[in-house]
Amino acid sequence: MKIENNNQETDKKKQVSYRQSFCPDDWIGFQDKCYYFSENEGDWKSSRDNCTTAHADLTTIDTDKEMSFLHRYKCGSDHWIGLKMTKNQTGQWVNGSIFSKWFNVKGSEECAYLNDNGAGTARCYTERKWICRKNIH
Repeated sequence: MKIENNNQETDKKKQVSYRQSFCPDDWIGFQDKCYYFSENEGDWKSSRDNCTTAHADLTTIDTDKEMSFLHRYKCGSDHWIGLKMTKNQTGQWVNGSIFSKWFNVKGSEECAYLNDNGAGTARCYTERKWICRKNIH
């Protein structure tokens, strides 16, 4: 006499599906974002274009922890970030949000970058390294 098993799941291993999160090679993960610190230099626009090609944008900076992370990994070089300032020291991030001035940006030029002392501005055609940021996939 053959006994039929109505619950076929007991005879099979249950497959557990999960989403693995990772950053691409040469990118560094921090919290829920991936960051790319360039080795080459470019002006602000070409730096942003390089990020866009990688499905990212120049980094915005949302928290003190993120600022500390960026300073730790940028080493001694200045890096473009995704912030443009205006003459009256207001600014706008590449994602469209208004810069809340939660950190000081020194200088009176348009394009912002991270340096060893915090952040500054320079003429956008100046060549610097850059930092891209995107969400972890």
